[in-house]
Amino acid sequence: MKDYLTDLEVVKIEAFNSDTDMVEAVKKVLLAQLYSQGVIKKGEPHDPFKNRAIALVANGDVSDNELGSRLRAWWEGINALEEGFSILKNIKSKKEVIETPYNEAE
Repeated sequence: MKDYLTDLEVVKIEAFNSDTDMVEAVKKVLLAQLYSQGVIKKGEPHDPFKNRAIALVANGDVSDNELGSRLRAWWEGINALEEGFSILKNIKSKKEVIETPYNEAE
């Protein structure tokens, strides 16, 4: 990540990650287009693996092969976004520990 994130961006990501409600809200917004059919519910954590297949099957004018291709594409999209959020959790700035020669207890 350090190859393309500035120190400021890392700090901003840390702030984002510290607000779990914000992380869940952003996930819901970004993933809403990948899984629809009323899956997202206010006040509940998202579940990216509900109902999208039903929505694809409901569109009965596609072949089984096309249906399979679309389902695989949705699955890959969900996985890619979930992987991105997993990576976000691990982005942390390097905080240097500076030892002081002074005894703070004195």
